[in-house]
Amino acid sequence: MQIIWKRSKALARVLALVGFTGLLVLALMTTSDVLMRWLFKAPLQGVNDVSSVVMAVVISACIPANLAMKQNIRVEVFGAVAGRRTKALLEVFSSALTFVLIALMAWQFLDYVGSLKVNGDRTWVLDWQVWPWWAVATVMLWLAAFVQAMVLIIDLASLFDGTNSGAALRDDLSSQL
Repeated sequence: MQIIWKRSKALARVLALVGFTGLLVLALMTTSDVLMRWLFKAPLQGVNDVSSVVMAVVISACIPANLAMKQNIRVEVFGAVAGRRTKALLEVFSSALTFVLIALMAWQFLDYVGSLKVNGDRTWVLDWQVWPWWAVATVMLWLAAFVQAMVLIIDLASLFDGTNSGAALRDDLSSQL
């Protein structure tokens, strides 16, 4: 299981770097477009098209790494007050709920991609097909669901062995990310 966890975290890291690189490229394109409009009254054609399809990929590329490192927003006040066992139980509950929500989102993306393909949706200026971009985002969401399932398993192990070894394993591997 450690090998699967390490490889999925490594893939999540690579995807996050791809996502941040895409975000940087979008920012540079937008800045260039604004400068071209201001200086020469000649905007870059298709910047909105690129932004509309790449943004889904950029955002979904960062989700697996976020989940692997448990950097999602959470409230830990009750767990800190209630004790170690209750805190572990709350971790399992939040991991399970997060897994269900990510899996449902990924499932809905499948339908959305199918409808985009059937409808033949395209961008306005560049005339790019939209569905392949959303298909990539969907694959990344399914990877995020897999990563969250691994986090859930680690949290369950931590709950049942009582030694917090699951959290230690996750944190140990997160420091490598």
